[in-house]
Amino acid sequence: MLATPSPTPSDEGSCNLIRAYHVSRPSRHEFTNFDSLKDFLEERAAALINDNGPQYLAILNFTEDDLLKLESSAAIWMFGEIFLEERVRLGLTRATLHPTGAGRYHFSNELSKEQDASYIPATRQGRNDFPSFIVEVGVSQSLLQLRRDARLWLEKTNGGTKVVLLIFLNIAASTLTIERWQHATSPPPRETRSGRQFAAEKVQLVTYHNNTQQVTGDPLILPINLLFDVVPSHVLTTEISFGRPELLSFGVHLFELIDRLRGRT
Repeated sequence: MLATPSPTPSDEGSCNLIRAYHVSRPSRHEFTNFDSLKDFLEERAAALINDNGPQYLAILNFTEDDLLKLESSAAIWMFGEIFLEERVRLGLTRATLHPTGAGRYHFSNELSKEQDASYIPATRQGRNDFPSFIVEVGVSQSLLQLRRDARLWLEKTNGGTKVVLLIFLNIAASTLTIERWQHATSPPPRETRSGRQFAAEKVQLVTYHNNTQQVTGDPLILPINLLFDVVPSHVLTTEISFGRPELLSFGVHLFELIDRLRGRT
């Protein structure tokens, strides 16, 4: 795939690349949004699998910010896949704990936020119910901002959100940092007129170093009683656990994809 993101992409440079690699018009895509890009890539991938597709694709008007969003989406999708595998292994169907999809949530302090990914138990049916589990992803941005997001979800949803997972990709350092945040056990929540006031704290840190392919802080734990309002009776374990093999595979494949997107392989 030919895509050289830059803050000010050069039309002349793009045209030279397209000519040099003989990219035909059907194999070029003018980037406007990720849905249309996804459709284009899926169509071209199908043609490639059937041995009648082009060797190169060209994505035009694709900026550095767009690339960061794509890399963030890749991290969300990959985590969603391993999370689904663990839920299936434990017999937790999609109906019992399901993704909420895109949407903006409004907090009691008049702030609002759209999550990167979230999951809500089937026991919550109201339109204003908050997800129990939130995933926030940052790519080469501020880990401090992700931590502010974690506190917002845990402290401003009246106890609705119980677990926040932060996934931070540092492209330059080739590192992946995962933090699990929950409600602090001390001090206990305070009762106020607007509801219970919780404090948030980081309870786990997992890191992956792509240069050495080392994982530290494993296994990554998600307490099942915090994901559900009522734990399904057939679930005999107390946690969903991602061990070293799963975390290593997650990190390796994620950085392999990033390298491809950035033209390093």
